[in-house]
Amino acid sequence: MSHKADLDLAALPWFQKDACVRQFIEQAWDLFCTFDIHGNLTYASKSFTQVIGFIPQDFGQVVDFIDSEYRMDLYKMFIRTLQSSSSNKLEFRAKSAKQTDIWLDCQAIPIRNETGEWAEISFVLNDITLRKKQESRLVAMAFHDTLTGLPNRRLFKDHLQQMIAEVKRTNRSFALLYLDIDDFKTINDTMGHDVGDAFLQTFAQRIQGCLREVDMFARMGGDEFTILLPAVDCEEHVESIAQRIVQCVDQPWEVLDQYFTATVSMGITLYHKGITDSAKMMKEVDIALYQVKGKGRNHYQFYHSP
Repeated sequence: MSHKADLDLAALPWFQKDACVRQFIEQAWDLFCTFDIHGNLTYASKSFTQVIGFIPQDFGQVVDFIDSEYRMDLYKMFIRTLQSSSSNKLEFRAKSAKQTDIWLDCQAIPIRNETGEWAEISFVLNDITLRKKQESRLVAMAFHDTLTGLPNRRLFKDHLQQMIAEVKRTNRSFALLYLDIDDFKTINDTMGHDVGDAFLQTFAQRIQGCLREVDMFARMGGDEFTILLPAVDCEEHVESIAQRIVQCVDQPWEVLDQYFTATVSMGITLYHKGITDSAKMMKEVDIALYQVKGKGRNHYQFYHSP
């Protein structure tokens, strides 16, 4: 396949003129290929073998090696480039020769033949995997707690507002739980912040073990956490989860060679027609948590309207 591509190379006028042009193109981009207007390959750089494991024979094989999510977009870009006679860009994810995910930035450039007709399309591609990973890390930092890896206050509020909007359409209720670790300040002050941080990380893992995959567990800050339980419509269902959490936290803790006990207080509210926005629901669950604290902690309390 590679040999055939090299033989077809002479069909490109700008390759005929100067070997320096070929060298420049081979080195300027991570991948380079050219197709006629029917999608048949006229040239592909040898780097295709190193990057994706083979040299494509036609445009269809290029489409096949990228994620299915982006295949239709690539087809559309090919057609749009021919129709508009202008270059187009697209970023997509694909599988490398090592079967790992890579991200490629692709630009399609239409090329005229010697008579001035649009005859070919060149695709220049660069590996942008590192940039994409950096972007993902920045997004994760913006929406997740750096200590526990849980969704943070910002992401939680977005999900809560979306869930309220959804239940207004579907009439399916959900529950909001607000957790506060009892006497966490004492743990921090007497055992040190290293133990306190490690405890919060272990605490997050324990609580996640009590929840379903569809539930959202978030850290609001400090020792305060929230849980969203979708598709629950009765207190009994929520209460069983709350009991599980209280019992889980009440088990002995061993963190960085420190042994201690801990408890948690929890306010709970179920969505109802009186809730108009997330602030209203947060106020209700905060009231329920305050009531638990006033009754001696280490328990949970449902909010009931006066």
